[in-house]
Amino acid sequence: MILAIIVFVAVVAGTSSDSGTGTSNEKGNTQTTLSKIAEAFDGDCGISASAEMDSNIIGYPSLNISIKNNTDKKIEAIKFYAVPLDVYGEEITYWTSQNKLYTDTEIVAGGSNSISFDFIEDSVKTLELYVYSVYFEDGTEWGDKDATKSNILKYGVPIEVAGES
Repeated sequence: MILAIIVFVAVVAGTSSDSGTGTSNEKGNTQTTLSKIAEAFDGDCGISASAEMDSNIIGYPSLNISIKNNTDKKIEAIKFYAVPLDVYGEEITYWTSQNKLYTDTEIVAGGSNSISFDFIEDSVKTLELYVYSVYFEDGTEWGDKDATKSNILKYGVPIEVAGES
């Protein structure tokens, strides 16, 4: 009976030791993943942009973004992330349908363009705006088109948004 207990303890201890190794591998995998995420956002995103909040014809908020392509490659698409803010400058958390903004308006190398987005929530007074993916005609991408909100806020490039005049 004592021999059976010792064997059982040895087997359990071995299992415990193996799961410790698994945890170490999981930590390594997590660090590798975080490194790949940060690497996707390395360097210059290739654009300079400014944005302004205004009202559209029916009084709802409208965001106008002016974009300049600072590269020698044509831009085929850009993804932005908008954090809506109310009159107090606090995040509107119930608003989730228009956070990720997308344009596939091409911008030639060295060229400029403007885009607009109208919002359906009139309590939006301004935004925190981030660019998190710029896709070029050669198939390369700065950033990560599938980035999560936390990664966008950590690694994305903030764009200053001027308020309504």
